[in-house]
Amino acid sequence: MSSPFRPANHVTHSSPEQRPALARNGWLALGMAGGLLGAQIAHAATGESQSDFGGVGLMQTPTARFAPQGELSFTYSRTQPYKRFSVNAAPFDWMELGFRYVSVETVSYGAAAPDRDYLDKSFDTKFRLLQEGRYQPEVAVGLRDLGGTGLFSSEYLVASKRYGDLDFSLGLGWGYLGTRGDFSNPLAVVRSSLETRSDSTSDDGGDFQLGSMFSGSPAVFGGIEYQTPWDPLTLMLEYEGNDYSDEPLTVEIEQDSPVNLGATVKVNDNLSLHGGWERGNTAMLGLSLSTNLAGLAQAKDDGTPEAVAPSTHSRYRNDQTPEAFRVRSLNANASTASAAQPAGVAAEPSAHEEPSANREPSAYEERSAGKEPLAHGEPSANKDQQGRLLTLDSFGGAPADSPLEPGATDGPEAEDLPRLADVDWDALADTLRAQSGLEVSQLRVEGDTLIVEAEATRFRDDLQAEGRANRVLHNRLPAEITTFRYRLSSNGLALREDEHPRQPFVAAANDRRFGAEYEHSITAHAASPHSSDEETRQATGDGVKLAREPFGFSWGFSPSLKQNFGGPDGYLYQLNLQLDALWRTDRNGWFTGVATYQLADNFDSYEYIADSELPRVRTYVGEYIKETDLGITSLQYNRTHQFGRDWYAQAYGGILEMMYAGVGAELLYRPMNSSLALGLDINRVRQREFDQQFGLRDYSVTTGHATAYWQSGWHDVLVKGSVGRYLAGDVGATLDLSRSFSNGVSVGAWATLTDAGDDYGEGSFDKGLYVSIPLDAFFTTSSKGSTGFAWAPLTRDGGARLNRRYQLYDMTRDRDPETYWEGIDKVYK
Repeated sequence: MSSPFRPANHVTHSSPEQRPALARNGWLALGMAGGLLGAQIAHAATGESQSDFGGVGLMQTPTARFAPQGELSFTYSRTQPYKRFSVNAAPFDWMELGFRYVSVETVSYGAAAPDRDYLDKSFDTKFRLLQEGRYQPEVAVGLRDLGGTGLFSSEYLVASKRYGDLDFSLGLGWGYLGTRGDFSNPLAVVRSSLETRSDSTSDDGGDFQLGSMFSGSPAVFGGIEYQTPWDPLTLMLEYEGNDYSDEPLTVEIEQDSPVNLGATVKVNDNLSLHGGWERGNTAMLGLSLSTNLAGLAQAKDDGTPEAVAPSTHSRYRNDQTPEAFRVRSLNANASTASAAQPAGVAAEPSAHEEPSANREPSAYEERSAGKEPLAHGEPSANKDQQGRLLTLDSFGGAPADSPLEPGATDGPEAEDLPRLADVDWDALADTLRAQSGLEVSQLRVEGDTLIVEAEATRFRDDLQAEGRANRVLHNRLPAEITTFRYRLSSNGLALREDEHPRQPFVAAANDRRFGAEYEHSITAHAASPHSSDEETRQATGDGVKLAREPFGFSWGFSPSLKQNFGGPDGYLYQLNLQLDALWRTDRNGWFTGVATYQLADNFDSYEYIADSELPRVRTYVGEYIKETDLGITSLQYNRTHQFGRDWYAQAYGGILEMMYAGVGAELLYRPMNSSLALGLDINRVRQREFDQQFGLRDYSVTTGHATAYWQSGWHDVLVKGSVGRYLAGDVGATLDLSRSFSNGVSVGAWATLTDAGDDYGEGSFDKGLYVSIPLDAFFTTSSKGSTGFAWAPLTRDGGARLNRRYQLYDMTRDRDPETYWEGIDKVYK
C-alpha cells in the first residue's frame, strides 16, 4: 500500500491556502472501514469476481470482463505454496491496471534474508478489444508480470459471452498461462522467432521482455461462471492451460486435474469471499475489498444558502413572473365577478401593463426619486396586502405564502437594502466566508461593479462558492451595484476573474427559466497581478471598502498511517498522531509544520536493506521510522511571487520532508485556456539525521526537474513528463499518466528511467500506481483538500524525487477553465 518513502509529487495534497485538514489518510481509512462494516448483503453478478492473481477473472485464469470504471480492488488469495496480494484499478471501463506480490512459501528470499519467504513483484494490465453485442462476445488482451522478474509472465487473448445466468469464457494463453502447450504458436507465421519462448526471467526484474511476448506454444483455457438463485453466490468451473510442469524457482507442484471449482460470496458491496478446489488436490481461499472511486460521494451539510431577495429590475420584476400573473389574474377575475367591489380600491393592473399612475410606487422607485422608503410592514409591489411574497416558481406548485426556495431562509426585500454608504463591509466579508468559503482580502467598488478579491477555500467548485456569494451580496447591497466580479487567488497568486451580472442571477435563482440567459452571461478570464502603482491607488482610493491581510494561525490533529510492503520483511506499518500547523505571515508567505508521534508500529521487523550501488537516499527509511517516537516531518517557510499574468514562482526553505532539509525554488508558466503548462524546480538539499529532529547527515545533492503538463482532453487524462536530476544524483525522466473523474478522484501510474543502469538494483527502474481522493468524498462538509495513496513494487534509491509539499501546478488549478465550467450546475446550491 502507500509507501512512507514514495514522493508526494505522485499524489495531490491539500491546497496550501486552506487551514490544516483534520481529515487525512487515517480518517480516510477509518471511514472506509466503517463503510465496509455498515454495508448490506449485496447482489453478486457474473463477470465481477477477482481472480487469484487479482484482476477480473475466474480463479487461475482471466476473463474478458472488466470492473466498472473507477473500481479499486485489493485481493488476497492463498493456494499452497503461493500467497498473492494485489491491487487493481480500472481507470476506464476498457482498461485494467494492477500490482501483484507473490510470496513463495517453499523458497527463501536468499542469502540476504534466508529466514524470509521469497517475494516476487509484478505489474499486470488488460485491454478490451471488442465490446459484447447480441451475438458478438467481449474480447480482451492482457499481459501478466509486465516489467517484473518474469517468473509468472503471461500473455493472453480471451473472449467472454453471457447467456442468462451463465457467463462463458474461452482464451488462449502464452507463458505461465499456457505451459501445457496444446499446439504450435499460430503467430509464428508472422515472425518465426515466436515459435519458441526464451527464458524471460530477470534477476533484478523491471525489464520489459518485449521480444518474448506471445512466443512459445500456447494452451487453451476457459470456464463458466454461474449466478445462483441466492443473490450473493456465484459458482465457477475452470479449465486452465498451466500443467505446473515448469514452475518458477524450481517449485514442485503436482496437478491431478486441470479443472478447478470455485465459489464467490459477495458479503456486501465492498467485501467478497472466495474459495475453491484447484489442481484437483489443493484448496484456495481468498478475499477482495473493493470500492468505486468514480462513485465516491457524500451528502453535504453545508448549511442552507440564503434565499434571493426579489428583483426590482423591470425585465425580471417580481410581478411579471407566471405565479404573480396567476395571482393577479385571479384577483382581476374576482373583481369582475364581484358586484360588491369596495369603493375607492383600484383594480390591479395586468402583468403585461405598464405601472399606472394610480399605483402606489415601490420602495425602489421612491428611493430612486429621492423619497423615503416605505415603512416596515407596509404592502409593496412585491407583497400582497398580508405581506406575503409573490415571487414563486410557477412550476413548483407552492402556496403563495411559502418561502422562495424550499428549506431556504427568507432573504430581505429590495426595500430593506441599505445605501452603499451604510454597508457594514466587515460584516459582509465575514458572511461571505461563512456562506461561501471565500476568504476576502479586499472589497472595492468601481462604478457599478463590486470587486471581491478572495481565495476560495471551501467548495471544490468555484461556481458554487460564487453562487452563494451572489446571494449574500444581492441581499445586502443597493441596486446601484449591478455586477459582482470575483478575483480569485491562491497564496497571493492571481488566477482568474469571474464576472456575474446581478439581475440575471436574481431572475434565474427565483425562476429557472432564466437560467440559460444567466449562465451564458457569466464570464471568466485570466487575472493579472496588480502593479505597484495600482496597489497604491487601490490602498488609498475611495473605491476600496475593505482591505485585509490574511494573517493567522491554524492547526489540527489527525491520524497518519505509513505503510510498506514488497520486501522480505513483509507488511510494515506505522500508526502516528499528526499535528499540522500553519501560520500565514501575509498574502504571499506562510510557515507550515508537521510533527508526528508514533502510536504503534512493527518496524522492529525491518531488517532487510537491499544492496545498492547508489547513495542511500531512500532505503534508510526504516532507520528514520525506528529511531524516534516523536519526529518533525516538515518545518518550512514558503513564499510566492507572480512575474506576469501567466508566470508563477515560489521559494521555500527548511525541513522539507522526513528525510531532507534544504532550500528550493519553482517556476511555472501556465496560460489561461491552455492545455499546456511548463514548470521548473531546483533544490539544494541535505539528508537529515535518523531521529527526525534538527541534525543533518553528510550527504547533500542538487536535484531538480523540468516538467511539462498536458491536459489531453481525452477522458480527462493528464500527462506529465519530467526530465532532470534525482536525489541519488542519477539523471533521467519520469512519465506520469492520470485520469480524473467528475467527483475529483484521480487514478494514475508513473515510471522513471535513469542512467543508474545496473546500479539501480532490484526492480531496474522506478514505477508505481497512485490514487488521489478529495476529502469531501467522505465527509459531510465541503473541502478543497485531498489525500492520496501510492503503491510501488519496492523501494530503491534510483529515480527518487524530493517530497515537496507544495507545488505550483496544484496551487494554480483554477487556471483550468474547463474545471470551472463543469461546476455550473452548482451555482444555485
